[in-house]
Amino acid sequence: MLLPGEIDIARHTPKPGCAPEVARRYTRWFATHHYENFNVVSWLLPKALHQDFYNVYAYCRWADDLGDEVRDAARALELLDWWEHELDACYKGKPAHPVFVALRETIVAKDIPKQPFADLLKAFRQDQTAKRCANVCRTPPAPRCN
Repeated sequence: MLLPGEIDIARHTPKPGCAPEVARRYTRWFATHHYENFNVVSWLLPKALHQDFYNVYAYCRWADDLGDEVRDAARALELLDWWEHELDACYKGKPAHPVFVALRETIVAKDIPKQPFADLLKAFRQDQTAKRCANVCRTPPAPRCN
């Protein structure tokens, strides 16, 4: 999938199907160089968890940028659908995008269910389609809709 020129995140991305070490290096770099970056990992976090945090952050940051950095809502929805397709492939053991190559290792090692990742995409889709909430008091803070 070709990403629009206004999405800067695609500029330094390794090729799909890259080696796991290349993917891990990319998510580590991405987590420390994105313009909206905050410290994802600190010395307070056990070193053994650093790479897992980079991998999950890269997924979330990419998803957010696909939803927010595209001016056209229809195109943003198309890109979020593509990202969900990549998520599906990851959970089937066939990750292609470098973020998912790295994330797959974390998902397997930590036994992370798919639903939280899918819920995040659902929330970003809502950002593109919802004009306002019917009742803010009934809307839970988690990205779940009735």
